[in-house]
Amino acid sequence: MNSQLSISASMAQSKSVAVRNLYNSYAAKLLGYIHEVVQDKQVAEQYLQAVFNDVPNEIEELSKTGVNALCRLQVMARQKLADFFETFDNETDRRAWQNMSWVNNKHIALMTPLQQQVFLGVYYQCKTTSHIAKELNNSEEQIRKTLKECFTIIRNERNNERVH
Repeated sequence: MNSQLSISASMAQSKSVAVRNLYNSYAAKLLGYIHEVVQDKQVAEQYLQAVFNDVPNEIEELSKTGVNALCRLQVMARQKLADFFETFDNETDRRAWQNMSWVNNKHIALMTPLQQQVFLGVYYQCKTTSHIAKELNNSEEQIRKTLKECFTIIRNERNNERVH
């Protein structure tokens, strides 16, 4: 019985060390990412805390060979942020969010309003293409095509930056 307790304590301690290492390595980057979305430092810190509260439950996935921990943490943050976007009180708040910081994003500024809506819905709100298709009363195929156009714009703009 004592050996089981010591094994459990050892596993809990190693999990705690792993979480601390992830936090030390990625918290600042993740906070910047979240802050860009919510545009409020205190709210961003609350979301960061919520993400890292879930990390112990995801530690095995985050520790797998070939898993990019930062990308996985960003996915976890996007899932938390989906709740942020669902809490808008009315359509005016939703529209205000859509017009917030994206104006300064040169990639998004190159997109049409439809492309912006699709890209921001998928990337920041973690919506599926089928969900967006229903919202916009459009075919899922058309939404996928629009999303591909968004990635083409981003890729082309990045290639142009490298040339200059």
